Amino acid sequence: MNMHMEPDAVAASMNPGNRLALAIVDPSSAGYFIAKRALERGFMCIAISLSHAAPADIDFSWSRDCLDSNFDALVALDSYDAIMPGAESGVCLAEELAARLGLAGNDPETTARRRNKTAMAQAVAEAGIAVCRQACCRSVSDCMAWAEATGYPVVVKPEASSGGDLVRVCQTRDALSQHASAILDKPDRYGQNTRSVLIQAFMAGDEYTVDGVVSNQVLTIFAVGKYRKINLNGAMVYDKIDFLAPSDPAVDRRMLSYCEAVTRAVGVRVGPVHIEVMLTANGPLLVEIAARAHGGIGASVIDASFAPSFIDAIIDSYIPGASAGATGQIIRKKTSSIAFLISDRAGTLVAAPGIGNIRSLTSFVRLKCFTAPGDAIPKTVDLVTCPALVELSDDDPGVIEADIERIRELERSGAIWEIA
Repeated sequence: MNMHMEPDAVAASMNPGNRLALAIVDPSSAGYFIAKRALERGFMCIAISLSHAAPADIDFSWSRDCLDSNFDALVALDSYDAIMPGAESGVCLAEELAARLGLAGNDPETTARRRNKTAMAQAVAEAGIAVCRQACCRSVSDCMAWAEATGYPVVVKPEASSGGDLVRVCQTRDALSQHASAILDKPDRYGQNTRSVLIQAFMAGDEYTVDGVVSNQVLTIFAVGKYRKINLNGAMVYDKIDFLAPSDPAVDRRMLSYCEAVTRAVGVRVGPVHIEVMLTANGPLLVEIAARAHGGIGASVIDASFAPSFIDAIIDSYIPGASAGATGQIIRKKTSSIAFLISDRAGTLVAAPGIGNIRSLTSFVRLKCFTAPGDAIPKTVDLVTCPALVELSDDDPGVIEADIERIRELERSGAIWEIA
């Protein structure tokens, strides 16, 4: 035995129960719910920490920190049956580790197609799939020149953004100059410098998410989410998302075939996909695709609202022999929405006295807060600055709609947040 091996590595390699060992890279966001399900199913579950510490309320079998100087050696000594990303930040490392250890995963040679939006759009366009006009710019002057030639409004974002981080619609030259400057050579939410800006022609239409799982290179779409936004604080802020089954008559079938083609084009061959699409007058156009599950509480809401299980399908897709590919008909078990809470100003959160009112709503299921008393609370301008999510469910969509309006009334009256 290697006497320099850490004690938990020894325990991991022994695995006396010979249980399947699943590692989740950055088990935050959807990865939190994947980890909980893996443990419920009796698997060993390992946290590989990257941008977030492993959740303290989950009893992981063991953990690894990629910043540890011995990380590579420890991982080589461990025994894994599957490695998967828990969040956008874990995609690159999960793919690299899976390939290194000979496990199921996407090709790390093409990871850029699934993380870098310029490479992503290029791969989709080369496959003959429609994409919006866009350009990668490395200076504010290049952004301005492209926008002048294309016309306003334009959408501006980092090439590898996620969760709406630093994504803005710019209506004027001044707005574009200010926001492009804010992106260039400054860190994104994962601490990575953003030396280039992706600028896109504004796509008019409804915004959707399409969430699915690729198993045996077959994509099964589990849910289609339709966003609604409201104009607030000088930005289009997310109001709610409603989840529909892919067979729902309200779902435009063109989106489903479009997303299947995009998934193939960017090289997703196993695991979850989260695709954002604008349904324009000329058909669907890609906003972005990610090789991970819906973030926030989205993966859990989809899992609870549709059958078969979305989270089980994600896990099984990485385990040889566990899944036969397409899961067949997806059935909606209940009507669900997520409401995005809004703060109309920034400061320090003193208290949240209105949360009790939200918990008493007829359709209330659960609340996920991202800000606690004593924390800084930003003005809400995108998903990243959303202070909390509320899951709502009722057989009558009208009840959900009334409850969301009640939430907005509480916000307008200043009853939810006490901010100093």
